[in-house]
Amino acid sequence: MRCLQRIAACHGTRTDASGTYEPGRAGAGPRRSAFDWTEAEARRRAEAGLVRTLRPRAAESDLLDLAGNDYLGLTRRPEVTEAAAEAARRWGAGSTGSRLVTGTTRLHTRLERELAEFCGFEAALVFSSGYTANLAALTALGGRDS
Repeated sequence: MRCLQRIAACHGTRTDASGTYEPGRAGAGPRRSAFDWTEAEARRRAEAGLVRTLRPRAAESDLLDLAGNDYLGLTRRPEVTEAAAEAARRWGAGSTGSRLVTGTTRLHTRLERELAEFCGFEAALVFSSGYTANLAALTALGGRDS
């Protein structure tokens, strides 16, 4: 209960005896959601210029993209797009499942074997995103009680 009251105090709300949030001072109108403070917080972030917006890009552009993942400019190379199309025709357009269940293909194991050999390591593991790679690295480095 004290935790709820502290949260409420931090966001300009209060709790009644049951722990229900009420915005503002007592008797200030009907009860509202426990998350009403998020609207005020969103306004504050917008006023501070801290809200990012999506900026869709065109399929083709002459701009040099220094913020994305295609820093080598390989996504438009004809040999890369043709290889991707051929792989999609042969293996399908989706993974069919997580790597652990049914999503690991012979392509994955071949890539990992060749990558390990190229880098001079015993083994390699390829992840579907930078996020999952970082999550795995932190989990492995953090230890059991982290």
